[in-house]
Amino acid sequence: MHRFTGERTTLIATPPEFTISHFYFRDQTHGAVVGVAQTPEPSLRQGSIGVAALPLLLLLWLAWQHRHRPLVRSLFSGLSGLLLGGGLLVSCTGWQQYRTPDPTSPHASLLSYSALGPFSHIYSPNKGQKSFVALTDNQGGSWETQQLPTNFYPTALTSMGRNFLVGTYANAQEGPIALHGDGDLFIYGTDARHTPRLANNSNQRPYGISMSRGITGLLVSALDSALYVFGSDRMPTLPNSVMSGTPGNIYVLPATLQAPSRLIDTPDTVDVHSLSQAQTGELWVTMADRKPQLRDRNLVYAPLPTKRLLRFTAGKWQPVTVPPYTSFEQIAFVPGTSTGYLLAATGEVLETRTNGTEWHLLAGSRAIRKLHPWQRGITWLQGENQLVFYPTPTQK
Repeated sequence: MHRFTGERTTLIATPPEFTISHFYFRDQTHGAVVGVAQTPEPSLRQGSIGVAALPLLLLLWLAWQHRHRPLVRSLFSGLSGLLLGGGLLVSCTGWQQYRTPDPTSPHASLLSYSALGPFSHIYSPNKGQKSFVALTDNQGGSWETQQLPTNFYPTALTSMGRNFLVGTYANAQEGPIALHGDGDLFIYGTDARHTPRLANNSNQRPYGISMSRGITGLLVSALDSALYVFGSDRMPTLPNSVMSGTPGNIYVLPATLQAPSRLIDTPDTVDVHSLSQAQTGELWVTMADRKPQLRDRNLVYAPLPTKRLLRFTAGKWQPVTVPPYTSFEQIAFVPGTSTGYLLAATGEVLETRTNGTEWHLLAGSRAIRKLHPWQRGITWLQGENQLVFYPTPTQK
């Protein structure tokens, strides 16, 4: 990682335990980096389903102990079946009291339940993988490194107040490890101005929220004081929960990180690739060009012809095209302005100065790979390693 000051570039020494995948500085002093390192030693732990099954396992063990007594065996078998059936019934219906339809949109649900607290989450096929976060409060002069309580991939990083937020995705790539669209949000910091419970947060055992969906990005909106967590659709689990039982690709949390919250469902089950909010409050997203599909009892990706651009206005999703472009990598509005930028799959950038009503090609933009709004302007990666800052028109 390097620091740019004027025309000077300085290497920042980062923790050697892991390879950095994302970094974020909320100011010149405070920052965080995340990444993964492969280790030969597995660190597997049981999830919540193991705890839920303990009574059933105990009954089965007792039945085995008395397997030579038909009456006792029948009794315990019946009780086991009753317990299992009752547990499944409760898990499938009990959580629904926390979900209500959103009166403003047929594509959204309101949730009155949010489990904020410390937990861990392990995906067995990621055996041996360790994920890390490192925090600095002196411009990268030194780092406090912590192992994330998961072996998921860290896939998103931002700050909210003085806290850093880390999003994860179990596995979003096809290969020897099975696809798994699960993920969580972990919080580092004790800034309790909006969330009093975070006063007791610990970097060794951080608070988090189980999302039951893979996270591809995080957006903190000053416009409506909310956190937008976006990525894959839900990952159904057993027993069900309000999160795994409710469809949606975009989870909207208030600054308190507590209920009530909102789940917005984009068309189909395609991952949300990028999300941005116009000055009008409308949400814009670009979608991945692949969707999960079950084939020969294996979860694989089916390719799609384009990466769609969608606009969420008046509670409904509307597809957007900007001829001659039909496929888009990323959308990014500059906060506090009506200006936004759209990265086409061809590597060209389009600009709007009317909150997305009209778009025009930005001259000279070629081979762009990534956009990032910064201080009333837009930065982008161009070509192999060129970093460009383009100020919004009002700042020229």
